[in-house]
Amino acid sequence: MVAPRIAQALGAASIDIDATFGPIVPLLGPHRGEVVCTAIYESLVATTETSLRAGIHVVVAAPFTRERRDPLAWDRLSNRLALRSAAAVLVWLSAPRELLLERLAARGANRDADKLADPGSWLREAEPEVPPAVPHVAVETTDTVERAVEQILRELVERDRAAAEYLGGRAS
Repeated sequence: MVAPRIAQALGAASIDIDATFGPIVPLLGPHRGEVVCTAIYESLVATTETSLRAGIHVVVAAPFTRERRDPLAWDRLSNRLALRSAAAVLVWLSAPRELLLERLAARGANRDADKLADPGSWLREAEPEVPPAVPHVAVETTDTVERAVEQILRELVERDRAAAEYLGGRAS
């Protein structure tokens, strides 16, 4: 709910991993796992790069579990997107476990069925209370979607301002 609103505010494309790959995942049957996850993320990043080559800014909605936990994986992704003159910014949306489960149930999406069938396993894997091990914008989402969007946009503007000041200082 947050990513499309950020994309709209920035005049960017919104790419959601669930919308992009959700219809395909059930067809994979027993082939799920690390190989499929790697292929999905490779396709997600390649789609992002295609948009960037066309001059379109992109907001990607995906867990990026590996990248948020592993600084080397985050650096690889950041460097890959930097080749397209894009700055990767990880936004970590957090909420208490109970609220996450309530929101998944209220959303009623098919993609959440496995999570809700065994919430303990999903929560152990997702580790929603563990902040990323890489630089990120942290947003507590116990408030409204609008408040989260406002906070993220403020953070992005501040990052742009700080980068411009840094680059301006280096030029003098």
